[in-house]
Amino acid sequence: MIAVRYKYVGQKLTVIAWIWARTVKSPNPAFRHVDVPLASTFILSSKAGKEAYVDPVVEGDSYRFTVKTGKPPAEAKAGTAAGKRAGFRCLISNTPIDYNYVRAEGKQSRIGTKLMAVVAEGKRGRIYLPPTQIMEKSANEASLDWKPETPLHGKCRVNVSNYGLDTYGDLFTPRQLVALTTFSDLVTEAGERINRDAVATGLSDEQEGIDAGGLGARAYAEAVGVYLAFAISKLADRGSTICTWFTERDSTRNTFARQSIPMTWDYAELNTLLDGTGSFLGAVVWTAESLQGVASGYGSNFGVSEQVDAATQTLSANKVVSTDQPFQGANRLKCI
Repeated sequence: MIAVRYKYVGQKLTVIAWIWARTVKSPNPAFRHVDVPLASTFILSSKAGKEAYVDPVVEGDSYRFTVKTGKPPAEAKAGTAAGKRAGFRCLISNTPIDYNYVRAEGKQSRIGTKLMAVVAEGKRGRIYLPPTQIMEKSANEASLDWKPETPLHGKCRVNVSNYGLDTYGDLFTPRQLVALTTFSDLVTEAGERINRDAVATGLSDEQEGIDAGGLGARAYAEAVGVYLAFAISKLADRGSTICTWFTERDSTRNTFARQSIPMTWDYAELNTLLDGTGSFLGAVVWTAESLQGVASGYGSNFGVSEQVDAATQTLSANKVVSTDQPFQGANRLKCI
Protein backbone atom coordinates (compact mmCIF):
# COMPACT_ATOMS: atom_id res chain seq x y z
CA MET A 1 0.00 0.00 0.00
CA ILE A 2 1.39 3.35 -1.07
CA ALA A 3 0.41 6.66 0.50
CA VAL A 4 -0.40 9.29 -2.11
CA ARG A 5 0.67 12.55 -0.54
CA TYR A 6 3.83 14.08 -1.97
CA LYS A 7 4.16 12.08 -5.18
CA TYR A 8 2.60 14.80 -7.33
CA VAL A 9 3.97 17.89 -5.58
CA GLY A 10 4.96 20.51 -8.16
CA GLN A 11 2.83 19.04 -10.94
CA LYS A 12 -0.15 20.85 -12.44
CA LEU A 13 -3.16 18.55 -12.36
CA THR A 14 -6.73 19.14 -13.49
CA VAL A 15 -9.29 18.37 -10.79
CA ILE A 16 -12.14 16.21 -12.06
CA ALA A 17 -14.11 15.82 -8.85
CA TRP A 18 -14.14 16.37 -5.12
CA ILE A 19 -15.35 13.48 -2.92
CA TRP A 20 -17.24 14.63 0.18
CA ALA A 21 -18.76 12.92 3.21
CA ARG A 22 -21.62 14.31 5.25
CA THR A 23 -20.87 14.78 8.94
CA VAL A 24 -22.62 15.08 12.30
CA LYS A 25 -21.40 15.88 15.79
CA SER A 26 -20.22 12.76 17.56
CA PRO A 27 -22.90 11.44 19.96
CA ASN A 28 -20.13 10.56 22.41
CA PRO A 29 -20.14 13.35 25.05
CA ALA A 30 -16.34 13.32 25.17
CA PHE A 31 -16.15 14.14 21.44
CA ARG A 32 -19.34 16.17 21.02
CA HIS A 33 -17.26 19.01 19.56
CA VAL A 34 -16.03 16.85 16.64
CA ASP A 35 -17.82 16.57 13.28
CA VAL A 36 -17.42 12.91 12.35
CA PRO A 37 -17.97 11.52 8.83
CA LEU A 38 -20.95 9.49 7.67
CA ALA A 39 -19.17 7.63 4.88
CA SER A 40 -20.82 4.64 3.21
CA THR A 41 -17.42 3.59 1.84
CA PHE A 42 -13.79 4.66 1.80
CA ILE A 43 -13.15 2.97 -1.56
CA LEU A 44 -12.25 5.38 -4.36
CA SER A 45 -11.37 2.97 -7.15
CA SER A 46 -11.96 -0.75 -7.26
CA LYS A 47 -10.50 -1.27 -10.72
CA ALA A 48 -8.07 -4.17 -10.77
CA GLY A 49 -4.53 -2.85 -10.56
CA LYS A 50 -5.74 0.71 -9.93
CA GLU A 51 -7.24 0.35 -6.46
CA ALA A 52 -7.32 3.45 -4.27
CA TYR A 53 -9.00 4.25 -0.99
CA VAL A 54 -9.34 6.85 1.74
CA ASP A 55 -7.37 6.05 4.88
CA PRO A 56 -8.58 8.10 7.87
CA VAL A 57 -5.93 8.92 10.47
CA VAL A 58 -7.24 9.55 13.98
CA GLU A 59 -5.08 11.87 16.08
CA GLY A 60 -6.47 12.29 19.59
CA ASP A 61 -9.81 14.07 19.29
CA SER A 62 -9.32 14.93 15.60
CA TYR A 63 -8.75 13.13 12.33
CA ARG A 64 -7.57 13.70 8.79
CA PHE A 65 -7.97 11.87 5.51
CA THR A 66 -5.11 10.41 3.52
CA VAL A 67 -5.29 8.46 0.27
CA LYS A 68 -3.56 5.15 -0.43
CA THR A 69 -3.24 2.96 -3.49
CA GLY A 70 -3.21 -0.81 -3.56
CA LYS A 71 -5.60 -3.43 -2.25
CA PRO A 72 -7.66 -1.81 0.53
CA PRO A 73 -8.25 -3.41 3.93
CA ALA A 74 -11.64 -5.09 4.36
CA GLU A 75 -12.98 -2.37 6.66
CA ALA A 76 -12.49 0.32 4.00
CA LYS A 77 -15.42 -0.97 1.98
CA ALA A 78 -17.98 -0.03 4.65
CA GLY A 79 -16.50 3.38 5.52
CA THR A 80 -18.06 4.38 8.81
CA ALA A 81 -21.33 2.58 8.08
CA ALA A 82 -22.31 0.10 10.78
CA GLY A 83 -24.70 -1.95 8.66
CA LYS A 84 -27.71 -1.53 6.40
CA ARG A 85 -30.08 -0.53 9.20
CA ALA A 86 -27.63 0.14 12.02
CA GLY A 87 -26.53 3.61 10.96
CA PHE A 88 -22.89 4.60 11.43
CA ARG A 89 -20.10 4.62 13.99
CA CYS A 90 -18.07 7.49 15.35
CA LEU A 91 -14.69 7.43 13.62
CA ILE A 92 -12.90 8.51 16.79
CA SER A 93 -14.68 6.66 19.61
CA ASN A 94 -16.50 3.90 17.67
CA THR A 95 -19.74 5.00 19.37
CA PRO A 96 -22.85 3.91 17.41
CA ILE A 97 -24.64 6.65 15.45
CA ASP A 98 -28.17 5.47 14.70
CA TYR A 99 -30.41 6.98 12.05
CA ASN A 100 -32.71 8.59 14.61
CA TYR A 101 -29.76 10.63 15.85
CA VAL A 102 -28.76 11.60 12.30
CA ARG A 103 -32.35 12.60 11.44
CA ALA A 104 -32.57 14.75 14.56
CA GLU A 105 -29.30 16.47 13.67
CA GLY A 106 -30.49 17.02 10.11
CA LYS A 107 -33.77 18.60 11.16
CA GLN A 108 -31.74 21.05 13.25
CA SER A 109 -29.54 21.84 10.20
CA ARG A 110 -26.54 20.31 11.91
CA ILE A 111 -25.41 17.95 9.14
CA GLY A 112 -22.18 19.26 7.66
CA THR A 113 -19.64 18.07 5.08
CA LYS A 114 -15.99 17.05 5.04
CA LEU A 115 -13.76 16.73 1.98
CA MET A 116 -12.36 13.18 1.81
CA ALA A 117 -10.43 13.06 -1.46
CA VAL A 118 -9.79 14.76 -4.78
CA VAL A 119 -9.95 13.09 -8.20
CA ALA A 120 -7.52 14.53 -10.77
CA GLU A 121 -6.46 13.75 -14.31
CA GLY A 122 -2.94 12.35 -14.45
CA LYS A 123 -0.72 11.48 -17.37
CA ARG A 124 -1.93 7.88 -17.29
CA GLY A 125 -5.50 8.24 -16.12
CA ARG A 126 -7.36 9.19 -12.96
CA ILE A 127 -5.41 9.71 -9.77
CA TYR A 128 -6.68 10.23 -6.22
CA LEU A 129 -5.20 12.76 -3.86
CA PRO A 130 -5.77 13.69 -0.22
CA PRO A 131 -7.69 16.93 0.39
CA THR A 132 -6.15 20.20 1.50
CA GLN A 133 -7.58 22.87 3.76
CA ILE A 134 -7.34 25.39 0.91
CA MET A 135 -9.56 23.23 -1.31
CA GLU A 136 -12.18 22.81 1.39
CA LYS A 137 -12.11 26.50 2.30
CA SER A 138 -12.48 27.52 -1.34
CA ALA A 139 -15.56 25.33 -1.77
CA ASN A 140 -17.18 26.66 1.38
CA GLU A 141 -16.62 30.29 0.38
CA ALA A 142 -18.95 30.12 -2.64
CA SER A 143 -21.38 33.03 -2.29
CA LEU A 144 -25.04 32.57 -3.23
CA ASP A 145 -27.37 35.32 -4.42
CA TRP A 146 -30.28 32.91 -4.80
CA LYS A 147 -31.24 29.28 -4.29
CA PRO A 148 -34.34 27.27 -5.24
CA GLU A 149 -36.93 27.28 -2.47
CA THR A 150 -39.48 24.96 -4.06
CA PRO A 151 -40.42 22.32 -1.47
CA LEU A 152 -39.67 18.69 -2.23
CA HIS A 153 -42.78 16.56 -2.70
CA GLY A 154 -43.63 12.90 -3.11
CA LYS A 155 -41.66 9.87 -2.00
CA CYS A 156 -38.39 11.78 -1.68
CA ARG A 157 -39.81 13.55 1.37
CA VAL A 158 -39.73 10.31 3.34
CA ASN A 159 -36.02 10.07 2.65
CA VAL A 160 -33.98 13.24 2.16
CA SER A 161 -36.45 15.45 4.01
CA ASN A 162 -36.01 13.27 7.08
CA TYR A 163 -32.48 14.65 7.19
CA GLY A 164 -33.30 18.34 6.77
CA LEU A 165 -33.18 18.53 2.96
CA ASP A 166 -36.61 20.08 2.42
CA THR A 167 -36.23 22.13 -0.77
CA TYR A 168 -34.64 21.55 -4.14
CA GLY A 169 -31.95 24.06 -3.23
CA ASP A 170 -30.92 21.86 -0.30
CA LEU A 171 -29.81 19.13 -2.73
CA PHE A 172 -26.86 21.20 -4.00
CA THR A 173 -23.68 22.63 -2.54
CA PRO A 174 -23.27 26.41 -2.71
CA ARG A 175 -20.61 25.97 -5.41
CA GLN A 176 -22.92 23.75 -7.47
CA LEU A 177 -25.71 26.31 -7.21
CA VAL A 178 -23.39 29.13 -8.28
CA ALA A 179 -22.39 27.10 -11.35
CA LEU A 180 -25.96 26.20 -12.27
CA THR A 181 -27.33 29.73 -11.86
CA THR A 182 -24.38 31.20 -13.78
CA PHE A 183 -24.85 28.84 -16.73
CA SER A 184 -28.62 29.45 -16.63
CA ASP A 185 -28.12 33.21 -16.79
CA LEU A 186 -25.72 32.80 -19.69
CA VAL A 187 -28.37 30.96 -21.73
CA THR A 188 -30.28 34.23 -22.07
CA GLU A 189 -27.15 36.10 -23.11
CA ALA A 190 -26.29 33.34 -25.58
CA GLY A 191 -29.75 33.68 -27.13
CA GLU A 192 -29.16 37.33 -27.92
CA ARG A 193 -25.76 36.54 -29.39
CA ILE A 194 -27.21 33.72 -31.49
CA ASN A 195 -29.90 36.05 -32.79
CA ARG A 196 -27.30 38.63 -33.91
CA ASP A 197 -25.06 36.00 -35.49
CA ALA A 198 -27.98 34.42 -37.33
CA VAL A 199 -28.94 37.78 -38.83
CA ALA A 200 -25.32 38.41 -39.80
CA THR A 201 -25.26 35.12 -41.75
CA GLY A 202 -28.36 36.10 -43.72
CA LEU A 203 -31.23 34.64 -41.72
CA SER A 204 -34.38 36.79 -41.70
CA ASP A 205 -34.49 39.44 -38.96
CA GLU A 206 -38.17 38.82 -38.31
CA GLN A 207 -39.05 38.98 -34.63
CA GLU A 208 -41.70 36.26 -34.49
CA GLY A 209 -40.71 33.63 -31.98
CA ILE A 210 -41.29 29.90 -32.04
CA ASP A 211 -44.67 30.24 -30.35
CA ALA A 212 -45.83 32.44 -33.23
CA GLY A 213 -44.54 30.07 -35.89
CA GLY A 214 -41.52 32.23 -36.69
CA LEU A 215 -38.79 30.91 -38.97
CA GLY A 216 -36.28 33.73 -38.68
CA ALA A 217 -33.33 34.57 -36.47
CA ARG A 218 -35.43 35.14 -33.35
CA ALA A 219 -37.13 31.73 -33.59
CA TYR A 220 -33.79 30.08 -34.33
CA ALA A 221 -32.21 31.68 -31.25
CA GLU A 222 -35.14 30.58 -29.09
CA ALA A 223 -34.80 27.01 -30.36
CA VAL A 224 -31.10 26.90 -29.52
CA GLY A 225 -31.95 28.39 -26.12
CA VAL A 226 -34.32 25.47 -25.47
CA TYR A 227 -31.56 23.00 -26.34
CA LEU A 228 -29.15 24.81 -24.02
CA ALA A 229 -31.79 24.53 -21.29
CA PHE A 230 -31.75 20.77 -21.89
CA ALA A 231 -28.01 20.88 -21.25
CA ILE A 232 -28.57 22.79 -17.99
CA SER A 233 -31.01 20.09 -16.93
CA LYS A 234 -28.41 17.43 -17.71
CA LEU A 235 -25.84 19.42 -15.75
CA ALA A 236 -28.14 19.54 -12.72
CA ASP A 237 -28.61 15.76 -12.93
CA ARG A 238 -24.83 15.32 -12.62
CA GLY A 239 -24.30 18.23 -10.26
CA SER A 240 -26.08 17.61 -6.97
CA THR A 241 -25.11 16.10 -3.62
CA ILE A 242 -27.13 13.01 -4.51
CA CYS A 243 -24.45 11.99 -7.04
CA THR A 244 -22.17 9.25 -5.73
CA TRP A 245 -18.77 8.13 -6.96
CA PHE A 246 -18.87 5.01 -9.11
CA THR A 247 -15.75 3.17 -7.92
CA GLU A 248 -15.92 0.50 -10.62
CA ARG A 249 -15.78 3.08 -13.43
CA ASP A 250 -13.99 6.07 -11.87
CA SER A 251 -17.06 8.16 -12.65
CA THR A 252 -20.32 9.29 -11.04
CA ARG A 253 -23.81 7.97 -10.73
CA ASN A 254 -26.24 10.73 -11.68
CA THR A 255 -28.97 12.12 -9.42
CA PHE A 256 -31.71 10.15 -11.14
CA ALA A 257 -29.86 6.86 -11.38
CA ARG A 258 -33.26 5.53 -10.34
CA GLN A 259 -36.72 7.08 -10.15
CA SER A 260 -36.31 8.56 -6.70
CA ILE A 261 -34.08 10.91 -4.74
CA PRO A 262 -32.39 8.72 -2.12
CA MET A 263 -30.24 10.14 0.64
CA THR A 264 -26.52 9.81 -0.03
CA TRP A 265 -23.86 10.03 2.65
CA ASP A 266 -20.77 10.55 0.51
CA TYR A 267 -21.02 12.28 -2.83
CA ALA A 268 -18.97 13.50 -5.78
CA GLU A 269 -18.89 17.16 -6.77
CA LEU A 270 -17.81 17.34 -10.42
CA ASN A 271 -15.81 20.07 -12.13
CA THR A 272 -18.34 21.78 -14.44
CA LEU A 273 -15.65 23.64 -16.41
CA LEU A 274 -14.15 20.60 -18.12
CA ASP A 275 -15.35 18.93 -21.32
CA GLY A 276 -16.48 15.52 -20.06
CA THR A 277 -19.13 13.99 -17.84
CA GLY A 278 -20.60 16.46 -15.40
CA SER A 279 -19.43 19.54 -17.30
CA PHE A 280 -21.58 22.05 -19.17
CA LEU A 281 -19.73 21.41 -22.42
CA GLY A 282 -20.21 17.68 -21.96
CA ALA A 283 -23.95 18.25 -21.42
CA VAL A 284 -24.12 20.37 -24.59
CA VAL A 285 -22.42 17.64 -26.62
CA TRP A 286 -24.76 15.00 -25.16
CA THR A 287 -27.80 17.16 -26.06
CA ALA A 288 -26.53 17.78 -29.59
CA GLU A 289 -25.88 14.09 -30.18
CA SER A 290 -29.36 13.24 -28.93
CA LEU A 291 -30.93 15.74 -31.28
CA GLN A 292 -28.87 14.47 -34.19
CA GLY A 293 -29.97 10.94 -33.41
CA VAL A 294 -33.63 11.94 -33.41
CA ALA A 295 -33.22 13.88 -36.66
CA SER A 296 -31.44 11.05 -38.46
CA GLY A 297 -33.98 8.54 -37.22
CA TYR A 298 -37.01 10.42 -38.46
CA GLY A 299 -35.63 12.14 -41.55
CA SER A 300 -37.64 15.21 -42.44
CA ASN A 301 -40.67 14.23 -40.36
CA PHE A 302 -41.65 16.47 -37.47
CA GLY A 303 -42.69 15.10 -34.10
CA VAL A 304 -45.99 16.09 -32.51
CA SER A 305 -47.37 15.83 -29.00
CA GLU A 306 -50.97 15.49 -27.89
CA GLN A 307 -52.74 14.95 -24.59
CA VAL A 308 -55.29 12.18 -24.96
CA ASP A 309 -57.38 9.86 -22.83
CA ALA A 310 -55.45 6.64 -22.19
CA ALA A 311 -58.67 4.62 -22.30
CA THR A 312 -59.78 5.80 -25.75
CA GLN A 313 -56.64 6.99 -27.57
CA THR A 314 -55.52 5.38 -30.85
CA LEU A 315 -52.06 6.95 -31.14
CA SER A 316 -50.43 3.77 -29.85
CA ALA A 317 -52.36 1.44 -32.15
CA ASN A 318 -50.04 -1.09 -33.81
CA LYS A 319 -47.06 0.36 -31.91
CA VAL A 320 -45.05 -0.74 -28.89
CA VAL A 321 -45.18 1.94 -26.20
CA SER A 322 -43.16 1.50 -23.01
CA THR A 323 -44.26 3.78 -20.20
CA ASP A 324 -45.72 3.73 -16.70
CA GLN A 325 -49.16 2.28 -16.21
CA PRO A 326 -51.70 5.14 -16.11
CA PHE A 327 -52.56 6.49 -12.69
CA GLN A 328 -56.25 6.67 -11.85
CA GLY A 329 -57.73 9.76 -13.45
CA ALA A 330 -54.52 10.60 -15.35
CA ASN A 331 -54.19 10.81 -19.11
CA ARG A 332 -51.30 8.42 -19.57
CA LEU A 333 -50.61 5.88 -22.32
CA LYS A 334 -50.89 2.23 -21.35
CA CYS A 335 -48.16 -0.32 -21.95
CA ILE A 336 -49.18 -2.55 -24.83
